[in-house]
Amino acid sequence: MNVVSFSGGKDSTAMLLMMVERQERIHSIVYFDTEWEFPEIQEHIRKIERDIDIPFVRVRHWAGFEFLLKRYGPPHPSGGWCTAAKRDVLVKYQRMVRKRNPDIVPCIGFTVDEKHRAKRMQEKWPVRYPLIEYGETEESCLQYCYDRGYDFGGIYDWMPSKRVSCYCCPKQSNADRAAIRKHHPELVSIADAQSGQMAMEF
Repeated sequence: MNVVSFSGGKDSTAMLLMMVERQERIHSIVYFDTEWEFPEIQEHIRKIERDIDIPFVRVRHWAGFEFLLKRYGPPHPSGGWCTAAKRDVLVKYQRMVRKRNPDIVPCIGFTVDEKHRAKRMQEKWPVRYPLIEYGETEESCLQYCYDRGYDFGGIYDWMPSKRVSCYCCPKQSNADRAAIRKHHPELVSIADAQSGQMAMEF
């Protein structure tokens, strides 16, 4: 039995759809809601909730990212409290589910482009990478989603890196930041309001 970790991006979406098409057993879809996602991704997630008849579980950090931002300051590009907070909440959910269903296996949407990351994680705890099992790349995942009518509101057409995590992520490239400013200037204002130190400098 599988628990699908879903972010709303192309890879986790392709993983979910492929698992459904293959009739794999899915206990639930778990989504960590930062409340800092792009509007296009928020709408895409709502569409998936409507389309897929599988329990969809939204989880959040108990204090919320706004509180954590005020307490710890902007996350560092090399890895910060945001990644750790997300991981801890998702692991807590998986452990809770596994108490009642010992055969539960978390599924993460790493592609064959990310085998090095997958290997490191598999050494720490039991986890599946269906997209690697299926031989899928990031490019093939995006095309797969397009072919099934999921266009993510066009965000992948204008985001240079094809990375669509939080709109205020400090890991964004200068090209990504310029694209966000062009297509979503209101998000730049929100990020600036969240923190005068926010690592989203334009």
